[in-house]
Amino acid sequence: MKKLILSIALLVSVFATNASDSSERFQKAMGATLEQMKTAQKPEEIQAVANQFERIASAETTEWSPNYYAALCQLILSQRGEKAGVDALMDKADIFIEKAEKLSPNNDEIEVLKADVAMMRISVDGMSRFMTFGQKFEAAIQKAQSINPENPRAYALKASMVYYTPEQFGGGAKIACPIVKVALEKFSNFKTTYTFAPTWGKDYVSGLKCE
Repeated sequence: MKKLILSIALLVSVFATNASDSSERFQKAMGATLEQMKTAQKPEEIQAVANQFERIASAETTEWSPNYYAALCQLILSQRGEKAGVDALMDKADIFIEKAEKLSPNNDEIEVLKADVAMMRISVDGMSRFMTFGQKFEAAIQKAQSINPENPRAYALKASMVYYTPEQFGGGAKIACPIVKVALEKFSNFKTTYTFAPTWGKDYVSGLKCE
């Protein structure tokens, strides 16, 4: 009986040690890759960061954030390339988003990313795509805000979308600027307990001209 208890205790200790080692590896890998992401400028550098996030996601199958950031890298690439390549990049982003969502359902940051993907697809051809992807954008933004009303990125994307939508379609600076104000306030007050929480988005609204 004593041998059995000792064996169980040893197994528990081994599992705890392995879990601790895995967590430490994840923390180090994510921290290093996020630092690389800050300085990546060329498309090949951004893609290399995306590949690294994908490798982390493959190794850490219970963590949502590596897939999230792999998708975010595709969005960054789409903003710096030609319109002809946007849909292919957004298809990749959708795959990473789906994986992240399975690990973390009802996650406001993932919903914001869905909205960003929809907005990029609209940018390819606004006239023909606005009805379809505009609805997807709104649905994702509304869900993000319902999950976490304090998430500034949801307001930042909404402000950007409204700002660049023609006035005859319900957009323009006059309607967008109050949302810009709310977004900036929420960025100033935003707090999170998650180590690898997203911090992007303030640039979406900081450059919009509002009186």
